Amino acid sequence: MQHASYMDSANDGGADLIFVISQPRSGSTLLQRILSGHPDVFASAETWLMLPQIFSVRQSGHTAAYEADWARTAIHEYLENYTDGEAVYDAGIRAFADSLYGNALKRAEKKIFLDKTPRYYYIAKDLYRIFPNAKFVFLIRNPLAVLASELTTYVKDNPRFLSSFHDDLLLAPHLILDAIDHLGEDANVIHYEKFVQDPDTQIRNLCNQLGLAFDSQMLNYGKTPAPKGVMNDPVGIHKHSTTSTQSMERWREMAEVPQSRHFAQAYLQRLGPDLLDRLGYNYAELWSALGPAADGPGLGITMPWSVAITPSDDWSMSQRIQLRRYAAIAKQDNFIGRMTSYLSIFGFILQHFFKRFVPHRK
Repeated sequence: MQHASYMDSANDGGADLIFVISQPRSGSTLLQRILSGHPDVFASAETWLMLPQIFSVRQSGHTAAYEADWARTAIHEYLENYTDGEAVYDAGIRAFADSLYGNALKRAEKKIFLDKTPRYYYIAKDLYRIFPNAKFVFLIRNPLAVLASELTTYVKDNPRFLSSFHDDLLLAPHLILDAIDHLGEDANVIHYEKFVQDPDTQIRNLCNQLGLAFDSQMLNYGKTPAPKGVMNDPVGIHKHSTTSTQSMERWREMAEVPQSRHFAQAYLQRLGPDLLDRLGYNYAELWSALGPAADGPGLGITMPWSVAITPSDDWSMSQRIQLRRYAAIAKQDNFIGRMTSYLSIFGFILQHFFKRFVPHRK
């Protein structure tokens, strides 16, 4: 099967590309495996290919040993002074994509490349500008289910690790909705819950939107070879060979543990009713399912959300004190832990005071 380069046909703007965009832990690997069961579609592990290309000319968000700020300035000056402008850079990205996606398609003897990289939520509108003829699929899932999956899969017993997913949890929903609004009719939206409850109807409709002939055998993804590489779901996808509703309501288990209940309630409050409504979920119903607010005696042994979700480099003095209190109480029983925490906090304040205000003697 001969693959036709999308730079060869008057620059057809990614007509043989499908981008799947979502919050991480939204079920995108499942959707990818099902769609890649189509005879014309090929999918790899998450590529992340477009992120460095687009971020390299953004005003922020990209660092490098060679001084990313200088590189960004140099690229913009070069485009302005020696080329026809920024559209040339977009054309360069298309040529880059043609080479890398196109080679994989040629090797696999497929026609359409599906790039499932959830963190493309950062660049969804850029991708739409650069690849106007590509297909864009936005997978939306109950944010509490996303949080629960992050906690059980990655964070586990180390709440401080939650900050690694700050943007995935707090920024991604806003950017995804913004991109959906921007793309308008070109945004193909599918909700995880409807998808796993009625996969035949949902995938049939999605295939129709993507211009693919639906085949019910796609739903039995156990027959579809798994992508090679570690950039995939390390847990859930291997438990079944067809869609399952087993994990759809598992987020409710967060209500049984004070720490996860506190995180869930704080997360809901940060997102707010309006955003939840735009995503397709009812704030009051989700809040009610979590039970009573995480306060009283149990709160002393929970790491505050405001600390856990904030990268350690950005912690305030108050947040550092809260962390020391949490760590001391979590390590020992409540009474001894509290006493230890007070001593630890007092020592921390003294240390900070001497570092800041007392001159160092040589």
